[in-house]
Amino acid sequence: MKKTYKISNFIISLVLVLVAVLFMGFIGDYWFEANDDVLIKDLLSGAYTGAPEGHNIQMLYPISFFFSLLYRVVRSLDWYGIFLCGAQYLCVFIITHTALKTCKKLENKSAVVLFMLLFSLGAIGAHFLFIHYTFTTGFISGTAAFLILMHEKGEDKNFEAALILIFIAFLLRSEMLLLTLPMVCVAIFIRWLLNLTKEEFFDCLRLFGAIVTALVIGFVIHQIAFSPSEWKEYNAFFEARTKLYDYQYIPEYDENKEFYDELGLDKSEYMLLENYNFGLDDKIDTSVLIEVSAYAKARRSDEQPLPSRLKQAFSEYIYELHNFSEQKSYLEPQSYFPWNIIVIALYLGVLISYLIPRENSSNKETLRVVGALALLFACRTTLWIYMIMGRRVPIRISHPLLFIEIMILFAILLKRAKKSGNYPYKILFIAAVLSVLSIPNQKAVITAEQQSRELMRMHYDALYDYFADNKDNFYFVDTYTSVSCGKDMTEGEALFSEKLFDRVDNSFANHDLMGGWGINSPLTKKKLAKAGFDDMQSALLTDKAYFVQNKSESIEWIKDYYEYKGLDITVEQKDVVADAFAIYEIREK
Repeated sequence: MKKTYKISNFIISLVLVLVAVLFMGFIGDYWFEANDDVLIKDLLSGAYTGAPEGHNIQMLYPISFFFSLLYRVVRSLDWYGIFLCGAQYLCVFIITHTALKTCKKLENKSAVVLFMLLFSLGAIGAHFLFIHYTFTTGFISGTAAFLILMHEKGEDKNFEAALILIFIAFLLRSEMLLLTLPMVCVAIFIRWLLNLTKEEFFDCLRLFGAIVTALVIGFVIHQIAFSPSEWKEYNAFFEARTKLYDYQYIPEYDENKEFYDELGLDKSEYMLLENYNFGLDDKIDTSVLIEVSAYAKARRSDEQPLPSRLKQAFSEYIYELHNFSEQKSYLEPQSYFPWNIIVIALYLGVLISYLIPRENSSNKETLRVVGALALLFACRTTLWIYMIMGRRVPIRISHPLLFIEIMILFAILLKRAKKSGNYPYKILFIAAVLSVLSIPNQKAVITAEQQSRELMRMHYDALYDYFADNKDNFYFVDTYTSVSCGKDMTEGEALFSEKLFDRVDNSFANHDLMGGWGINSPLTKKKLAKAGFDDMQSALLTDKAYFVQNKSESIEWIKDYYEYKGLDITVEQKDVVADAFAIYEIREK
């Protein structure tokens, strides 16, 4: 009988995942959410340098090296995309299968399956199709937290599985794992708090120690791999770039001319910062980015004092709690429905399950669960305020935070079912209903996003075909042009990304950006060397190099730059691609 239960739970979980896969495949295609994952894929696959690379600054070395090995074995497959998609669906399977093992009655199994399926379609929804490694990391971390709370000593390997998942998540996107790690730690503490035994305390302590050890091992391996001086220099440059472009701003030149003069930057060099094409000039190094970032931060602090920022952050946080508006577009930053209302329902549900029936709950148990909920809410509040204060809360960060919170509450409900009978499953049914209300909205959002991305592809597929048809040339692409057609965008057109499993070509790409997070790394130098260049500034003036920019944008900035460098140049438009991209030839007179 026990074996039959195991098989049925496995089959039910597998069927649920297959239904989700088929539903998502029916309403849309798979895409990288943003161009970050596209560049990561190009680095890992060998499309960037001509050979699969294990050094990828956005991930820790062990997992990057693993991906590069897969690409070396079979170069034609999109291994990175397969992993991200597969990991998310695998997490759904693991959560469902683990939850079903606690259910003895058919109606209880039905409630779990209904919740997991409808939550996957109505809340997670578009994240299955528009893949971003940051969200995937949060998904894996949330699954680990669920397993920790659901662990039954001597009956399963949930602690071991959670440890492996946390380690993988850390390697995949360390920053996101560290952001969700406090919630994982809260899950561990809640597990002990709800049991309050000496044995449980030491089990949780050993798990925490194992997690810390695993993270340290992964980090040390990464540090060793990036220990050569050229990679240390790039790491410092990358961190400075991130602080400036992700969390600060570029102060306007004319109003801050004295600052830029002290920094030694002419207006033409400042423009390279402004238009994100700083790869053109080696003068714009780590120290320059640090100085500009610090100056911008000081000015911003002067403009808005900390108490004012904190008050504004709390206001936005309260808005997050009760903003039940439907999602208008996929990347809309303050899209929290139905996540937030499910969170509220589960908080209330956990509390109710400890109060009803009253005879099955002691005052101590009730106090412990109230303390657990208070701790969880305090942790989530701290994380949200931290993110809002940092001025960056995209859905690839906010939704994973909500996901892990839901998984913790889900696990507490299931563990309580032994004493509360059907009450926890009734709460899950309510959460399932809340999820299903969002499915039509998710479908509409996905359809609109698919259409906008297809409009984008009409432009960028033509541009990449142009590059492929002219393999003897090399094209340096204006950074902002690489993500948007600017004034030449079709109405409703999305920013650049790539469709997964389509037009897969991992051969050497004869083009590169003039800025962005990947520029100025040792791999940039390797790519330039393979193309026969020493640096970008001189390369643009050679016979086989061309410059690509939106045709409606002025190119005076690049003329001014070379003039400031003492070079007399000509800039001639040689071609126009897709009525959006101008191909320029830049040569010395």
